[in-house]
Amino acid sequence: MEFVYFSFLQGVVAFFAPCAVALLPGYIVAYISRSGEQQPDTVTKLRRGLKLAFLSILGILVIYSLAGVLIVVASQVLKAYMKWVTIGMGGILIILGGLMVAGKNVTFSVNVNQANSKSEAWEAFIFGVAYAIGALGCLFPLFLVVATQALAAPSLLLGSSYIFSYFLGISLMMISAILLSTFARDFFMKYLRKILPHMEMITGILLILAGGYVIYYQMILV
Repeated sequence: MEFVYFSFLQGVVAFFAPCAVALLPGYIVAYISRSGEQQPDTVTKLRRGLKLAFLSILGILVIYSLAGVLIVVASQVLKAYMKWVTIGMGGILIILGGLMVAGKNVTFSVNVNQANSKSEAWEAFIFGVAYAIGALGCLFPLFLVVATQALAAPSLLLGSSYIFSYFLGISLMMISAILLSTFARDFFMKYLRKILPHMEMITGILLILAGGYVIYYQMILV
């Protein structure tokens, strides 16, 4: 039963994976900027925040489900080559970060001023997909531990509880981040406006650091 709590903690840690969390500031800025000068009531804000949070979670679920299937089907192959694949992903992050620091636009566009519910929902889903890829890129070995323990569990129910706890951890963090930005809009806008002109530079530096961390972490693995 203790492994359920361990799995939940790994899900929380995955949310703060450097490769993933580097994506969060830009999305939050776009999200809270779209409200403009409107002042919707609390229920409307809560509904919008939960809708986009759950769509992001759906994107995360898709990627983690694919990763889980790959682990079940070809776990030995993945364990043999994932170190080098992850190092390659770290190199890509460093290249992308370098391009952003150099002023090259390598991000997907977000229409802040003319968003509609359909495009906003789609972007929330894509954000969840990108976030999950980043989290797996940094912390795949930890997810692999949870997944393999789930496969080795004495019952399907217990094994499923490990995977559910992991996903619950990362999902609760995503909901908390988006709802916090929803109900603390003025606070976020006051301070984030100051760093908006430097956001691309900051994100680029974070990506370079994340890429370096990924490569370092994989190289020291025995």
